[in-house]
Amino acid sequence: MLKYLLYVVYILIGISLGVWLFPELQMLLPFEMPRIFNNILVSGTLGVLLFFLLFGWTLSHAQNFLKKSEGYLLSRSLVEIVFATLGMMLGLVIAVLISLLINTLDIPLIGEIVPIIFAVVLGYLGFMIGLRKFSEVLDFFPKSSGKSKAEGSHPALKKFIDTSVIIDGRIIDVVETGFLEGEIIIPQFVLDELQLIADATDPVKREKGRRGLDMLNALQEKSRNVRIEPVSYDKLDVDQQLIEIAKKEKGAILTTDYNLNKICQLHDIPVLNVNELSSAIKTVVVQGDVFELFVSKTGKEENQGVGYLEDGTMVVVEHGENLINQMVSVIVTSVLQTNSGRIVFAKLEKNK
Repeated sequence: MLKYLLYVVYILIGISLGVWLFPELQMLLPFEMPRIFNNILVSGTLGVLLFFLLFGWTLSHAQNFLKKSEGYLLSRSLVEIVFATLGMMLGLVIAVLISLLINTLDIPLIGEIVPIIFAVVLGYLGFMIGLRKFSEVLDFFPKSSGKSKAEGSHPALKKFIDTSVIIDGRIIDVVETGFLEGEIIIPQFVLDELQLIADATDPVKREKGRRGLDMLNALQEKSRNVRIEPVSYDKLDVDQQLIEIAKKEKGAILTTDYNLNKICQLHDIPVLNVNELSSAIKTVVVQGDVFELFVSKTGKEENQGVGYLEDGTMVVVEHGENLINQMVSVIVTSVLQTNSGRIVFAKLEKNK
């Protein structure tokens, strides 16, 4: 469809140039052209042929450019597109006003070329400012004082995810449950880092990178609010770029990286750590609790068996060495909190 639309545009441009240029060219020639060339249909046809002869090679490039532009716009929210369009229109209006002032100077060429330059530059600047600064523009408008269900609520922050949380994969389950609101944004520099890991010579790194790409595809399938942001900051590493974009867009960072978590706190940037979320929702067990446990292996100490809760918490069972691959009823005797997590110690309920 896009290809045929471009053909129509090129044909219209060719017809316009033919109808406008050929009469002008005939006036410059030292001899008179046959009268048939004064026909609009002939001039338009020749214009189309000449235009395709000179610029037909640009058709595929124009098609690729429009496809990329379409993908970029589709990745933006409707509010961003509306403000970008308004910004571009404002830029063009300013360009027209400047052009009117320049035309009063009556300077040859400058009055024809400079307005075009101003229109392109100011139109582009208006578009980008509207796209990047729409949230700041919204802040100028007074908030509605009327009471509603959403009174006191705030718009959801944009979530920028790093490489570690993509490779980890648990974010997919969090997104699927609907606990995360707002846009989830994968910056281009994070995607580039993930691609580098996937292309690494080290097989372990390569496997992690490929897993990350698979997780990213799954994430995009699970949620419509996931998009890739084509942005990068030169001479900064990935973590610094994440901090920079989160500051600029007033968003939060999703990560499993402990060090990045601490740096974000120093910069007063909201950070959502999947590991902290996982710890917060772990099953709480206290001394005296009784539950069923599958003993999967022997422990480090003599006569110990080891099993795991659904959240992965290790349970060490006294006198459980002979109960491997069996479901038993145990009672909690103590809970030990370590840097790597919790360890629950239990004994068989019958030995209570």
